[in-house]
Amino acid sequence: MQRSYLSPLVHDYRVSELHIVHGATLKVLVVNDDGPESLALAPLVEALRDLHEVFVSVPSLQRSGTGHGFSFLQPLEVRSTTVAGVPGLLVAGLPADAVKFAICGGAPWVPDVVLAGINPGENAGVCAPYSGTVACAREAALFGIPAVALSSMGMDMAHYRAIADWACRLLESGLPPHRRGVFWNVNFPLAHPDCWGEVKICHGSTSMFRDVYRPVGTGAWQLEGSKDPTAIEAGSDDEWLSKGHPSMVAHRADPTDHEFLRGLDWIPPRSIRTGET
Repeated sequence: MQRSYLSPLVHDYRVSELHIVHGATLKVLVVNDDGPESLALAPLVEALRDLHEVFVSVPSLQRSGTGHGFSFLQPLEVRSTTVAGVPGLLVAGLPADAVKFAICGGAPWVPDVVLAGINPGENAGVCAPYSGTVACAREAALFGIPAVALSSMGMDMAHYRAIADWACRLLESGLPPHRRGVFWNVNFPLAHPDCWGEVKICHGSTSMFRDVYRPVGTGAWQLEGSKDPTAIEAGSDDEWLSKGHPSMVAHRADPTDHEFLRGLDWIPPRSIRTGET
């Protein structure tokens, strides 16, 4: 890095409603949670680089499943790199660190859109809160920047190239409407891309994993888990994926349950409100 410090570029970069213009050349920040060695990274960058301005910022190591943490107790080590001929950064931190650092001055510009992925493995339903890929998109949304997380049940080049092509067509056609703090979590099915059904906009499943910790040594336990196919909710992303359809779910960066609060008829007891007994 040539700069001795990075000044935030996004003090007032917020959107209440934003539509990407059809056919526009965009500044696209590509991020992931798998690091530079991911086989799914280059296909996305290669598909985008001749159509848009592209910059890459990724963790220097594999950081899948680390959710939305960030580093502040110690400095970040950041190195310049190139991915498929495109400039970028390797950030020795968590996935959200790579996004935050790029947005706050590490990238040469404020991105018009952030694409997170492509993640080898799905991040639908209850996977999303644990996912570093989804956290990357959420981090961008916290800055008011449109973002899309891309994940695939199929983990081969045919799937990665098809998803990269889909992402380019999404940008070409114009992103779906983005309200402030909203981002899209998109997952693609295991079926071969030639057999995909139409994309379904739906809700995320809340069916929890069947988790088991298996002993692998003295005091050591390995987590193994899977989703119960009999518990998948009708109309959810998990169900559409199981039927061979890509799914799109709109997520909020703000976790507040506004609907619940609007209908809440409850006043905390005085001892809770004031500390008095």
